[in-house]
Amino acid sequence: MNIADRIQYLRKTKGMSQEEFAVQIGVSRQAVSKWESGQSTPDLEKIIIMSNLFEVTTDYILKGIEPVAPQNKKTLKSLYVGFVLIFATIAGIWSFTANRFNYDECFFIILAGAVVGLGIGLVFQVISSLFVNK
Repeated sequence: MNIADRIQYLRKTKGMSQEEFAVQIGVSRQAVSKWESGQSTPDLEKIIIMSNLFEVTTDYILKGIEPVAPQNKKTLKSLYVGFVLIFATIAGIWSFTANRFNYDECFFIILAGAVVGLGIGLVFQVISSLFVNK
């Protein structure tokens, strides 16, 4: 899909005629027709206006690059909490069943397990973001 096709697609998605779109952008209907047929391309100012109108990035209009959605903060928090709980629980069970640690030592072992879980959660986030952005 080229820039002409993307402009036409976005305009039609919004349900606008060429005339309505031209009024919104501040050009003639003939200019819109030329953009959509590939006979000319809009200047940068008009592309910026289009990106605001269509709620897309200028990269999408110009190059067809879809923006990558940022990861949901709730999902990241759940990931971290999950790993922290899993590793803290494993460390806690291990330290209590070993029967050779005092309670204060068990507390620090559980805390260390939680820190390891947090670190593994961070590693998973970094690895997943590498694959998502490709």
